[in-house]
Amino acid sequence: MVKRKSRREMAARFKTVNTDVIDDGEGNWLISYADMMTLLWGFFVVLTIFSTPDPRKMERLKEVTAKAMGGEYEKPFNQVGKELKQVVRAMDMGGEIKVDSVTDGLRITSDASRFFDSGSADLYPDAQAIVIELGEILKNTASGFRVIVEGHTDDLPINTKKFPSNWELSLRRASEVVRLFESMGIKHNILRPIGMADIQPLIDIAGLSGKKLKVARRKNRRVVIRILKRVRKRIF
Repeated sequence: MVKRKSRREMAARFKTVNTDVIDDGEGNWLISYADMMTLLWGFFVVLTIFSTPDPRKMERLKEVTAKAMGGEYEKPFNQVGKELKQVVRAMDMGGEIKVDSVTDGLRITSDASRFFDSGSADLYPDAQAIVIELGEILKNTASGFRVIVEGHTDDLPINTKKFPSNWELSLRRASEVVRLFESMGIKHNILRPIGMADIQPLIDIAGLSGKKLKVARRKNRRVVIRILKRVRKRIF
C-alpha cells in the first residue's frame, strides 16, 4: 500500500525545490540585468543634464520618431509661420518680405531699403507699421521662442561720426527693430539684436559689375528676423 503524502509535506518539498533552483543561480541574472539598466538610465540622464541641446537636432529627432511610430510631425513654428504669412499678404508685401521655415525655426527677410534710408538707422514710418504688425503676431504666439534680429549691410564701407563702420550701422539697425518690439510688450529676455555687417552676403559679388553688382548689393542689405526655439540653459 502506497502511503500518500500530506499537503504539509508536499508544500515543504516544493519550497525546497524552488529554493534549490534559485540557489543554483538560474534567476540571478535578473538582478544583474536590472542593475545594468538602472546604471544606463542614470548615465543618460546625467549626459542629458550636462549637455547643451541643439534645437535643430532635437526637432529632427522628434520628426523621425513621429514618422517611425506611424504618426504625423508638426513643427512648433507652423502656427506662427501661417499667421506671419497672412499678415505679409494682407500688407501686400509678398515681394519684399519673405517668411521661410528653416530647420531651427522661422526666418523673416526684408530688404533694408524697405526699412531704412542709405547710411541711416532710423526706421521709416511705414516700416514701423510693418514691424508693429509682425510684432503683434510674435507677442501673442511666439512667447516661448527667441526673437533674433540681424542687421546686414553690403560690402561698401561706411565711415561717419555716427557709424565708424558697417558693424555699428548693422547693429544699430537691428537694435531699432528690437527696441520697437520691446516697446510693444515683447519680453526683453527673448530679444537679441545682432550686427552682421557684410560677413554673410546673400549673393557673392566676386566678378560682378554694373547692374548685376548693384542688384546683388541691394539684396545683401537686409534685415532678418529669426524666431527660434528657446534652449534650456546649462547648469554650469
